[in-house]
Amino acid sequence: MGKLIAFIQKYLHIIVLVILFIVGFYFIYQSTTYPRFAIAHATSTITAPINKLSYSIISHFNLRPENDALVQQNLQLLQERESNYLVSSDSIATAESVVTDTNTHKTTRTKLYDYSTANVVYNTIHRKCNYMMIDKGSEDGVVPDMAVLSASGIAGVVTDVTPHFATVTSLLHPNSNISAKVIPANQLGTVTWKFGDPSSAYLNDIPEHMSINVGDSVVTSGFSDIFPSGLLIGVISEKSKSPNDSFLTLKIKLATDFNHVNHVYIVRNLYKEEMDQLKEKMEDE
Repeated sequence: MGKLIAFIQKYLHIIVLVILFIVGFYFIYQSTTYPRFAIAHATSTITAPINKLSYSIISHFNLRPENDALVQQNLQLLQERESNYLVSSDSIATAESVVTDTNTHKTTRTKLYDYSTANVVYNTIHRKCNYMMIDKGSEDGVVPDMAVLSASGIAGVVTDVTPHFATVTSLLHPNSNISAKVIPANQLGTVTWKFGDPSSAYLNDIPEHMSINVGDSVVTSGFSDIFPSGLLIGVISEKSKSPNDSFLTLKIKLATDFNHVNHVYIVRNLYKEEMDQLKEKMEDE
């Protein structure tokens, strides 16, 4: 304690000077705007990287709940699509039906498609035959020939299933043939992919006399027991006429960004087995 008192007595004038300097600096800082600006600017080279790092860390931990919320919102919107239902005016109803009764008529809305979510755990985009793997399998009700969607468009079709995982044949696959139609012309065609560009595909079988323009939307036709109608595939980005035939060559900018597919939606046709039985009978004739 004696040493401390001796030290203070020896350097008292210096200590008082430092205290007065700090107090004076504080009053100057508070009294005018420019000193605060100058100090903030001088220290920004140190504080800016720290703030950026802390923001990135906080955002990383906040991003998961936000993404989960968006996935659930998209799922709810998909569940409410009108194309999920078969609408008729008869009295046939199932456990999945919603009946609307009015004073003038009675309609039955039979649910045809249901949706669930999954995460992509593996994905290729630069091979000749591209696939995804999702973290849902047979124990989650996933079976082959289920449609798989991204948040912005179609992504592929389930081909192989294990108890906990499933393989999805990506739209970026030469064997992927999607029945589609162009809006607003309402003309049917087939979407296929050619090796090279993971952001584009081609719409085939469109006669050259059809009024098709760059910017027109390409959606699923609904003439399939896999994809519901009206799901976005992409937008016409290029249009040309082939000199060898009477069909247009139409390039599509795909709605799904296959470079950044993390969450997907699995589409289940609730009456697929019934529809397959009828198809088999038609094919046998």
